[in-house]
Amino acid sequence: MKQRGIFPETIKKLLKMKTLEILKLRKSEIISATLELLSTALSGDPANRTFYFELDEDGEIKVDYHYYLGNISLDDSCFYTIRDIETPDPEEYGYEDIQDMDFAELGYEGQIEAAIDNHILEIENK
Repeated sequence: MKQRGIFPETIKKLLKMKTLEILKLRKSEIISATLELLSTALSGDPANRTFYFELDEDGEIKVDYHYYLGNISLDDSCFYTIRDIETPDPEEYGYEDIQDMDFAELGYEGQIEAAIDNHILEIENK
């Protein structure tokens, strides 16, 4: 009897292609959504924060984040991490509160873009 359906290896390849396509073609949307989320994500106590993207049911990019301690296994949708020791101190940048910070002006846009570009290379080389 022949086995029908999509094999796990095929599913992995399809997901990898879709993730790469999204990262390459919608990179500016991912960057913008991440910049909008940074002040919320970086509020509170310093912790490791990893940002990831997903598509909602309408095909819109949604960026979110999660906290973690120690080592973590990240899937291909995770594209940018700010470690606990990298959490910015608003006063060092002349701001009173992290909510007031302009992360694009402070160079985070370039950091996020570089992280996405590096992530694309990592996925392509798997």
